[in-house]
Amino acid sequence: MATQQNLSRALTLIRLLKQRPGKTLNQLGQLLGCTPRHVRRFLDALEAVGFHVDTEGKHPPRYYLFEDERRQQADFTEEEAQLLRQALTAYPDHNPLVLPLRQKIFTRSTLFPLADTLADQHQSRVVNQLAEAIRNRLQARLLRYFSANSNTISDRVVEPFGFSEQYDLLTAYDPDAGKVKTFKTQRIGDVAVLDVPQTYAPAEAPTDPFLWPGEPRLLTLHLTQLARHLLLEEHPLTQPDIHPNPTDETYPYTYAGQVRSWVGVGRFVLGLPGQVRLTDAPADFRTYLQGRIGEFDI
Repeated sequence: MATQQNLSRALTLIRLLKQRPGKTLNQLGQLLGCTPRHVRRFLDALEAVGFHVDTEGKHPPRYYLFEDERRQQADFTEEEAQLLRQALTAYPDHNPLVLPLRQKIFTRSTLFPLADTLADQHQSRVVNQLAEAIRNRLQARLLRYFSANSNTISDRVVEPFGFSEQYDLLTAYDPDAGKVKTFKTQRIGDVAVLDVPQTYAPAEAPTDPFLWPGEPRLLTLHLTQLARHLLLEEHPLTQPDIHPNPTDETYPYTYAGQVRSWVGVGRFVLGLPGQVRLTDAPADFRTYLQGRIGEFDI
């Protein structure tokens, strides 16, 4: 029994380390149901068999699996890959099985086939369980959910009602908080569908172009050519609110639209330093960005 439990924990640890951001020894122990000392032993065992466990941050360090891109190699000949590529075009992009198949076919790694498979299987199981709750309008308990914002692990009872296009985000009503939230499906340890009917009407919870719910507010951003291109690529629903600004050579485009949370648009802006001007943005949005910048451990 102990051997089986250790194997199960080792496989779960591989999946957890594949996800970013990294997690501390205490967080990994909480997710695995063991002590940080046991986690350290599992990490040493993984490194002994060829996995490269890396860390980020210092107080305390957060662990993740590092993949050296130089060690990647194709598992298929060019002709085989082309045939598989053509076969996949028969399926719609929103099919949750298409993206993992493409990744397995064209970006296979010599070091991570097991970790990738575990991550795909885990997310598929989580999505299927949540889809059952959505179909039957039942509450669900998100077990061992890792929140990167609060850096905590906890169970959450929610009323799920929708996914993003790639099934990586769940939109659900949180009865305890009394509002709609989004959750990353890869950060959900497991799902328990409850025999409790949902009480919240999904129609009351629209999301903004960045897929975040909340109270609507207006936001104006001035964009460089690069920022406009990436905004349309990553968040195509912003297109109607992007307009040319020919009098400004540096920031020739303006986004003036409605958002419902600073989180989604804030992540976009923080990822493009020097590409977005905030002179017309609300003061509380600038305060939010400054607060997030202050969280960096430099």
